[in-house]
Amino acid sequence: MNLLIDGLPETVEVAGQEVSITTDFRTGILFEELMMDDTMDDMEKLRTALDLYFPGYDFSPDVIREAIAALLWFYRCGAEAKEDDDQKAGGAPAEDPPYNYEYDADYIYAAFLGSYEIDLARTSLHWWQFRALFRALPEDTQFMKIVGYRSIDSKALSKMSKEQRQHYTKMKKLYEIPQSADRQQLESDLTQLLMNGGNPSALM
Repeated sequence: MNLLIDGLPETVEVAGQEVSITTDFRTGILFEELMMDDTMDDMEKLRTALDLYFPGYDFSPDVIREAIAALLWFYRCGAEAKEDDDQKAGGAPAEDPPYNYEYDADYIYAAFLGSYEIDLARTSLHWWQFRALFRALPEDTQFMKIVGYRSIDSKALSKMSKEQRQHYTKMKKLYEIPQSADRQQLESDLTQLLMNGGNPSALM
C-alpha cells in the first residue's frame, strides 16, 4: 500500500467486512511496548493488542486470526512481514531496536518539536504519519545521535582512531537502554508526554 496514493487507512478488512481500527500513534507505541513486555504471556499480549486496536469489538474465535493479521498489517504500515517478524508474539522483531519509546520519550518529543514543530503531547497523528516522520528524523537531532551511538558495532569501532573509539564506547554505554527489569522501575516519560488522549486502560 502506497501512503502517497492510497492515503491513510481508517479501517481494515476482517472476515470480509471493513472494521474500524484505532489509528492514533499512541496506540502503535503502546503496542510496541506491549510486545516487548516480558511480564505477560503471548495470549495476554494478543488479547490486549486486540482491545487496543479494536476497542468494543468482540471477535468470534473463528476470525481472531484474521483480526490479528489485519492489526499487524496496520502496525507495519502496509508493509509485508519480514521472515523474522514472528520470532516473538504478535510479530515483534526478534531483536530490540536501538530505541525505546518509553526510555527515549523526551528525546523523541524534542526531535519532533524541533524538526517538524509538532508537539506530540498535544497532537493527534495517524500511526502511518508518525512512522514516516519518525524514520525521516534528521541525523543532527539528539535522538538520532543517540540511536547512532547505540547502533555502532565493533567492526565500525575498529576503523576509528583511539580517541574516536573511546568517545563512541563512552556514549554507547551512557545511552544504553536499561534491561526490562530495570525499566520497570523508571518513571514513564511516555505516559507523561504521549498518553493524553490515548487508551491506557487496556493495559491496566
